Amino acid sequence: LSEPYSVYTYRYFLHRWPQLCILAVPSDSADKRPIGCVVCKIDVKRDDDIDAASENTDAARKVNYTGYIGMLAVETNYRRAGIGTALALRAIQRMQQMGCQSIQLETEVTNKGAMRLYEDRLGFIREELLVKYYLNWNNAYRLRLW
Repeated sequence: LSEPYSVYTYRYFLHRWPQLCILAVPSDSADKRPIGCVVCKIDVKRDDDIDAASENTDAARKVNYTGYIGMLAVETNYRRAGIGTALALRAIQRMQQMGCQSIQLETEVTNKGAMRLYEDRLGFIREELLVKYYLNWNNAYRLRLW
């Protein structure tokens, strides 16, 4: 993977949001090694917009929850079997149940399979082009699901 994050970042995701880090393990095999995973987190942003009609600034503050998919990976031999879609859908559902208004991620511009999954199957939209985002200097798209 050409991910921009270190293993310590993923460990942080796992310890802080264990319910958003999901493994896929084959049920029909004696070998129970994971064949896929999704690693996610939730960002919390508080808007400090003050309602002119309100003297109470705490009431005017709004909290926005944004889900973030940091990694989705499926072992090569198991791709195109719906595992990535199932992992992404389960993570998206959990983030939405936890109050996320939107979910975002980045993917390499050249990763056509990921682009088909996120845009065509899951409904993400392109939000921004990130030039030389990855460690291999490839560009990325920031995608968002509303």
